[in-house]
Amino acid sequence: MIPAARAGREPVECGLRRHPPGAARRALNRCNFQLLEAMVKTPSLLDIVKLLPARDLTRAAKALGLSPETLMKRIGSLESAVGTKLMDTAAKALRPGEAGRLMIDHASRIFTQARDFTRDLEELAGLQSPEIVFGTDMFAAELPLGVALGRMATANSRLRVHAVVADFDELAKSVMAGRIEFAIADTTSAERHPTRLAIEPVAEHRVFFFTRQGHPLTAAKEHSLEKLLMFPLAASRVPHRIAMHVGKHMPSAKVERETGDLTPSLMLDSFAAARAAVLAGDAIGLAPLTAIESELRSGKLALVPFDAPWLHLSYGLFYPRKRSLSRAAQLFVTQLRQVETDIQEREHRALARMNLKRRPARKGAKSGTTGPSQTTRQRKVQPRSRR
Repeated sequence: MIPAARAGREPVECGLRRHPPGAARRALNRCNFQLLEAMVKTPSLLDIVKLLPARDLTRAAKALGLSPETLMKRIGSLESAVGTKLMDTAAKALRPGEAGRLMIDHASRIFTQARDFTRDLEELAGLQSPEIVFGTDMFAAELPLGVALGRMATANSRLRVHAVVADFDELAKSVMAGRIEFAIADTTSAERHPTRLAIEPVAEHRVFFFTRQGHPLTAAKEHSLEKLLMFPLAASRVPHRIAMHVGKHMPSAKVERETGDLTPSLMLDSFAAARAAVLAGDAIGLAPLTAIESELRSGKLALVPFDAPWLHLSYGLFYPRKRSLSRAAQLFVTQLRQVETDIQEREHRALARMNLKRRPARKGAKSGTTGPSQTTRQRKVQPRSRR
């Protein structure tokens, strides 16, 4: 039985009881509305949602500043309001039953959505500075990120941003744990989280091996993958799509059993550091063309004339499937896509200047992502063979 929220409203029988067929829909609607009111207005439910990971009843009560008996009374009050048993408190533990797990799952989403709604309203009214906390991998940070954030900061000087640089797996863990709102990275590994992450493809970029000018590879007549990988590779963690090919020629490289990703000889999460390592010695690098365009034009770096259909990155935006993006994050994504369009145009012009031709479209090519998508269509190009 859920008590009426205000005078004049008839109480509704909920819980696990059945209603006559003719009144089922009306009773269910009233029950849902009054149940929602009870959930939102009952502090014990929020306490349970926050402290459920602790499991221990005594520890949970202490964290709330209550005695175990008082916490038990709160839980009992909530169970009376809902009309069914929610928690198994045997052996001084907090274990939700089937109805309890269902209610906590829905309640968690309701509280999260309520916080997001309040935050967006305050930002819209100018009562709170818009804030974005997100993650990115090395190449997304190098390509569109800075320009997109610069444009947003110009439009709103109150914007606050905290960006974390890591690989996909670390970013996915942070997103699902709620430490960051969303992330932008190569989504090769997205199939390992098909139900928990919503993933929107953003763009696809070819990547090239590059060296310093005067490197032994610039004068070599043969540019097989085996010859290239005789030199140390300076890059971030190499995704499985590329690792399955380069790993065959790098016996000393470490391939992660769980992900299939490869740890290169010089693993660097900063592209600036990787580029500096290539410029200073005989290491080779791997990057999208626009990331090294200025060094190529100035003659500091040179492309290695090697190409393969698997040399590309598909990066996208991902966030918890059951949570929508904040207003500030949505504006950032819109800006990001606009910047990416400009980068694609620059890339095509650079390929034309360097006399490189289009790569044939891959048959049945997929982004490797799941969830709602707003895919940016890409033109695929291929370097002219110099062999």
